[in-house]
Amino acid sequence: MRATTKFRELMENEKCIGMPGVYDCFSARLVEKMGFASVYVTGYGIEATKLGRPDLGLSGMSEVTDHASNICDTVNVPVICDSDVGWGGVLNVMRTVRAFEKAGVAGIHIEDQGIPKKCGGLEGRKNITLDEMVGKVRAAKEALTDPDFVLIARSDAKIYGIDEVKRRLDAYLDAGADLVMVGERYTVDELMDLANTFRGKLMICGGFHNCEEMNLSLDEYAEMGVKVVAYALVGLGAAAKAIIEAYKPLLNNRVITNEELFALCMDIVSMNRQLNIKQYLNYESQYTPVI
Repeated sequence: MRATTKFRELMENEKCIGMPGVYDCFSARLVEKMGFASVYVTGYGIEATKLGRPDLGLSGMSEVTDHASNICDTVNVPVICDSDVGWGGVLNVMRTVRAFEKAGVAGIHIEDQGIPKKCGGLEGRKNITLDEMVGKVRAAKEALTDPDFVLIARSDAKIYGIDEVKRRLDAYLDAGADLVMVGERYTVDELMDLANTFRGKLMICGGFHNCEEMNLSLDEYAEMGVKVVAYALVGLGAAAKAIIEAYKPLLNNRVITNEELFALCMDIVSMNRQLNIKQYLNYESQYTPVI
């Protein structure tokens, strides 16, 4: 079954999907082995891990689609990917969706920011007009060859008020988006309003510090009407903190003890197990001729 069809079935069967954010092949493999049925590739995570830069739209389309392709090749669950603003106008968007289709992702989200884009939580962002974004959504839909590919249209236009966000999201659905998404901070009441308006069609971000509305349970989100919650930065934030903690003893004490290794690190045998090393060694043994 295609990844796109798997995700369509997941949306049909789950009241609210909680998607772990991943940033590379290993993080995707880990959460798949935990039992999650889908993963979300975070644009912030790609910029941070591939480029060592903040989320300011610095990655090129091919860098992101190549990265997404490797992740899709690693896991057997559907992958949803951040595609920022689609790398330009309507023609760029058409090329973008085709590239993501070829990469094997189940869906992408495109946002209504202008260029240069910025992380949704930063000030100084600019938005394109509603009509411009509608054109992008229609162009993306036209370019798709897989009818099950999930197209998600995101609005970062809260600066103009929640009514404008609702007007935009409604227009994006009319233009052909399968889901709509918001990535900015909203109060719980505002989020309930959005979820009720777009019941079963709304995707949000979850797992941010000191954000009550982004840290509710999936059952609470389901009751509101939220369909997908992407925990975009939880994995990356956990990894960043873990790396710093793991190397503190070496920096401060000039040694990492055996006890500290067991407390702070997954051992190499366990990591190899996560990477399915036994399967690869079996292939090597099976197909390598004895000389």
